[in-house]
Amino acid sequence: MALRSCVVCETSAGASHYCQIDGYDYLLCGECGLIYVDQLDKTENIYKAYSGGGVKSLRRRLMAPFRKHHHDGGYHESVARAKEIFAFAEQQVTSQGKYLDVGCNKCYLLAQGLEKGWDVHGCELVPELTAPFLNSYPQCKENVHQGRFMDMRPQFNNETFDLISAIDVIEHFEDVITDLNGIFEILKPGGAFVIQTPDVACQEAKDLGGKWGALKPLEHLHLFDIDNLTTLAKRIGFSDVQGYGEPFEHADGNFVAILRK
Repeated sequence: MALRSCVVCETSAGASHYCQIDGYDYLLCGECGLIYVDQLDKTENIYKAYSGGGVKSLRRRLMAPFRKHHHDGGYHESVARAKEIFAFAEQQVTSQGKYLDVGCNKCYLLAQGLEKGWDVHGCELVPELTAPFLNSYPQCKENVHQGRFMDMRPQFNNETFDLISAIDVIEHFEDVITDLNGIFEILKPGGAFVIQTPDVACQEAKDLGGKWGALKPLEHLHLFDIDNLTTLAKRIGFSDVQGYGEPFEHADGNFVAILRK
């Protein structure tokens, strides 16, 4: 079977086997350094990795109608993290307006946006994660969408959002080119797209190789560094890509970037 093409270089000519984890093969593009899953699993199997599956998912669904945002374990730590991230993101634009968080998870960034007076929107694959926020902020129920970004994309006109974030998200995109194109289209000229994602150029990735903690083949489908992300983003149409010195969390080795339109 032919190897899947690198989404950055648009060819498999430079691709080679990098490692195998749980029966899934990761490839390394010898041209740009992208590490990516060769054969993606079925979408429904990928989603099970996000929901936790089984008892954990059932417990979340059963409790979701009764929980408020402040009931979340680690609430104060999550608020502090969100304050830091949103303050950084907000500094990347010159005016306040519409904000979208892709993969909004438990909606802490949306809560910060609301506090700062933004018109907030989000999308999340696991709806029970968003329920406590929506129980606390029912005015946002029409603005938080269940499902993949590419599925909610048609709901928005081009050049709708002043600010978009995707924190620990783009590595999960199944069709990364379609998703980044969609984000570019709905971002206003002068707007900013702020991301954090695992960094294949980090020291942990270099030292650990196939044992690097970010290699999770049902979740992390495309793993970038600042250089190959810049190449892809500029091909899509972003005018500038700027790496930021420190990630919001180090985790297994992340980088932060601002993509401008």
